[in-house]
Amino acid sequence: MAKGGGLMDEWYRIDNTGKIFHAVSDTTNSSVFRVSMILKERIDPESLQSALDVVAVRFPTLTVRVRKGVFWDFMEHNDERLLVKREKDHPCTPIDRRENNAYLIRVLHYEYRISVEIFHSLTDGGGAMEFLKTLVYQYLIERGAAVSAEGGVLIPEDPPKREEMEDSFERYATSHSVTRPGKRGRKAYQIEGKALDPPGIHVVHGVVDAGALNRYAKSAGTSLTGLLTSLLVDVIHEEKIRQGAPEGNVVIALPISLRRAFPSQTLRNFFSVANIGVTMDGYMKFEDIIHSVTAQLKDKTDPDQLQLGINRFISLQNSLLIRATPVLMKYPIMRIGFNQIGERGKTMTLSNLGNIRLPESMKPHVERMEIILYPTRKSPINCGVGTLNDQLTVTFARSIEESTIIRSFFRRLRELTGLEVMVYSNRWGEER
Repeated sequence: MAKGGGLMDEWYRIDNTGKIFHAVSDTTNSSVFRVSMILKERIDPESLQSALDVVAVRFPTLTVRVRKGVFWDFMEHNDERLLVKREKDHPCTPIDRRENNAYLIRVLHYEYRISVEIFHSLTDGGGAMEFLKTLVYQYLIERGAAVSAEGGVLIPEDPPKREEMEDSFERYATSHSVTRPGKRGRKAYQIEGKALDPPGIHVVHGVVDAGALNRYAKSAGTSLTGLLTSLLVDVIHEEKIRQGAPEGNVVIALPISLRRAFPSQTLRNFFSVANIGVTMDGYMKFEDIIHSVTAQLKDKTDPDQLQLGINRFISLQNSLLIRATPVLMKYPIMRIGFNQIGERGKTMTLSNLGNIRLPESMKPHVERMEIILYPTRKSPINCGVGTLNDQLTVTFARSIEESTIIRSFFRRLRELTGLEVMVYSNRWGEER
């Protein structure tokens, strides 16, 4: 991909998934998500900047600027300094490239928290978490902590691997011929509400014992993701009943990392989305919801199904019509498709990054993690989940005033499991 022999001349095609986020982002859909770690000591901004100066070089596909092309935009190396900033605004605000030295990534600090916010065209949650882990590792070194990578962190001084920069969709596609798109699903029930004033994102975090919750999920015959998905379906249906509409199609969109089924070291986007839908027939039992969700999860994460999705995705991107259409025409078409097919087919997105493993030497310095997934106009409430140090954090981000679904979720979680849930928020939009 390089135009010349050195890193300064590197340029990259935007990966196949990233192109979608370039097309669909706007004021109501920032396409900016956040991964954070809460440390046990207050953050020192100068040490964080020193750490970032070292780490930025290690992740060349994330520390780029975007250039306009005729048929697709592309990314190139950014020579400017990426600066850390104190968090002042609500999470996941659109990234103003003019104020961010043309970067599509920003590093924020607030009290004990280090946050990385990334425009989704650059990477997914897996790639962002690798960046954050290395950044926190280097920060601890800058602070004089005795930590080692121990195989759990990408070492800042190591040169980037070519495998980390690849588009793994292209690598694992077994067919590039145009295939028929998947069957269009029913329109999902969508949450509505009054926009926050001032506009922004209200965030609520709930922290629970991960091991205990996982044991409860297994006793209920499902996985941790299956339990959380089922619980979301249940409380959304409960809200529909209150509104006098006990029937309808509740769909939770689950981003699925493809790295487990298709071994890849890529730090770019490599995920698919499984829409888990439950057609609510009146007053369904929770056990029936769990059974339906678990069966769908098993089916839609089957390697053959994932392979089919990769092939369909690549065949669409490689079609002659798409390739030959100028980008100024391409993006509006993709935006319409996203809104009519992607957004209409889901009620909410639940993104679970799973259990994030740190080297043993780093664990005493880190409390827990947070993941914030930006809401959109059609999905004004979204949910991010991650586990670190046996603490699972469920984070809801909403752009509307109505919060009944979120309150009901944490209430039901306590009632079902008997576990203590620590809840806190950024209080955005609340009366002061």
